[in-house]
This record gives sequence, C-alpha cells and structure tokens, in this order.
Amino acid sequence: MFRFSLLSVLSLFTLISCSKEPGEGGSATISGKVFGYDVNTSGVITDSAYAGDYRVYISYGDNSAADNDVRTSYSGDYTFKGLRKGKYKVYVFSQCDTCVFNQNYIVQDVEITSNKQDLTLPDFVIYD
Repeated sequence: MFRFSLLSVLSLFTLISCSKEPGEGGSATISGKVFGYDVNTSGVITDSAYAGDYRVYISYGDNSAADNDVRTSYSGDYTFKGLRKGKYKVYVFSQCDTCVFNQNYIVQDVEITSNKQDLTLPDFVIYD
C-alpha cells in the first residue's frame, strides 16, 4: 500500500509540474512596432515617425501588472523572445490630455498557440 501511495503522489507531482503557464521559458516570439505622432500644446500634429527608445510592456495570462518590458529600437521595433504557449497582453502608454494622469494605455491581446510561433502584432499608434 505504501508503494502505491508513493507512486501515486510522484505521478501526480509529475503531471502538475508539466503544466506550463504563459511566460518565459518557451521558444515563441511576439514582435511589432510603435508609431508615434508628435503633438504640440495646441493639439496639432507636428511630426510623425516610428518611435525609438519607447517602452513596451507584456503581461502573462490574466496578470494585469507588467511581467516584462522592452524598449523599441531606433526604427520602432520591439520583440519579446522565449515565450511559452498561452495568452498575453502587450501594451504601451500614450499621451492623452483628457485622460487621468494625461495618459492612456493601448492593449493588444494575443495568444501563442504553438511552440516556436512568431507573432507580429499590428503597429501601436501613440501620441506624444
């Protein structure tokens, strides 16, 4: 009876430890670009370009807090590497004169459905 119980516990532990949650430790990637509009104090767009050195955040699963962040390259590109299957939220903050703290967030929900999947998201559009 002791052998059966120990074997059952070990089997259950193995099954539980095999379930993978969204997050780091896989081989999938999520990438995209951030495009920005420069707005003057009158609210007029004065320039636009892909935004370099801009922070992009990612949350794993149902988590609402940022689990990781990266900065865009000079050409506005960003990549989150080494992700497992699961649901993610990728988001940025943008200026908003009528919003609380003068900013709002832009979220893209995405799901990685296979190992080694490379997802490219639509551009984030921000105002600064």
